[in-house]
Amino acid sequence: MSLPVGKLISTTPAIQSNGGPRQVAFGVALACLVAPHSVLVLFYGLTGSSGNSLVTAALLVIATAAVALLCFRRDIVLLPADYLFVALVLCILSSSAYNGWTSNAKEYALIVLSLAAYPACRFVSRADIAAGRDAFIWMAGAVVVLGSVVTAVALWQQWNDQHGKPYVFGFDAAGIYFLGSLCLLIIALVTSGRLTLRRTAVVSSLIFLPAAIFAASLVRFTFIALAGTLCLTALLSGVRQRKYVVIIAGVVLVAIAAGLLARYDQARLFAGYTIERSPGAIGLEKPPSCYLTVNPRNSIAIRKALVQDALFLIPRSGWIGTGLDSFMNFSCIKLTEVHNSVLQAAVEFGWLGGSLLLALIVVAATSLFPLARYDDASRFVLCGLAFVVLLSLAHGRVSRDGVLFALLGCVVGLKETSRAPAPARSTVVV
Repeated sequence: MSLPVGKLISTTPAIQSNGGPRQVAFGVALACLVAPHSVLVLFYGLTGSSGNSLVTAALLVIATAAVALLCFRRDIVLLPADYLFVALVLCILSSSAYNGWTSNAKEYALIVLSLAAYPACRFVSRADIAAGRDAFIWMAGAVVVLGSVVTAVALWQQWNDQHGKPYVFGFDAAGIYFLGSLCLLIIALVTSGRLTLRRTAVVSSLIFLPAAIFAASLVRFTFIALAGTLCLTALLSGVRQRKYVVIIAGVVLVAIAAGLLARYDQARLFAGYTIERSPGAIGLEKPPSCYLTVNPRNSIAIRKALVQDALFLIPRSGWIGTGLDSFMNFSCIKLTEVHNSVLQAAVEFGWLGGSLLLALIVVAATSLFPLARYDDASRFVLCGLAFVVLLSLAHGRVSRDGVLFALLGCVVGLKETSRAPAPARSTVVV
């Protein structure tokens, strides 16, 4: 007789540890792993540095290793998504071996670190997420508060500048990074299952100003990804929690409107860039961007041209593609990746690589969907993955997609540890 999904939730004790410190460490490590750019911008800015590759690598390695060690389990039951991930790695290796050295050492190191996030987070269990979520929220909250303050100062100093997004400590994408941290914080709060009218009012009051600041900073697609994720969260939540999710989503919309109205002239200018069309005729021998005149301030037009280039190159990429970062050698928008992880994989790692990455995302997400309707920890991780996947459609780059692979690993780990005992499967003893 089959059991209802709600009965399949594992009751494994929270993190196999001696107490709270390890739970706190896990929450902090996970927050750093899924929001590394925010942490790095703050670190570099507060120390007066413009960036350092060794420091960046150290943060990624430490956060990845910490999550793996704190959540280590000896017996891992392999699921379909695990085989897809291994196949994707083999495809990337095959593409690199066939095409040779197509990027620099830094990007190869980054793609190794990004892929390593999957096995590290594959150890994460439902109990780990449930035990470490409060520490995750506090860490993400601290990053958001500091990020909001420094962004507000930079925004005030650059209010009428033509570049739109303020440079924070010299980083033009800082607003995007900090907003991403705010979005993950909001997702953690609205999927907690503990919202009441009073708590919703407190959360709404706390997130309003940061959301308005980042809206005034003209960060756009991240808000769209958040909106889509909150819609999914509302669908997965129970009736009592759903109304609070809707209230918080409404507060975010009001904050966005307030931020855009505060910088009405700049917002209108960049809205004009968004709807601007790029003239030119598309040829057949070169990627479309070689025949277009694209306004460098129009990020929408740039992305449209990049997507057209990717669609032009995919039929020519073959089964294993043209190699890491090779897209930039073909596109006439120089030194710019396609900004879409799946399309990039399809070009650079071939039809096989793009298909495997897409299949990995779909299989992992759909496997946890039934549990997410009943379990708060599963809902948090699944909605976090949905947000990152949506974000990867406009900001993705496979060698910088550690957050995507980390959350994919978490999703599969939760699926494994939030299920009833199954018939014998392949078991790896680590």
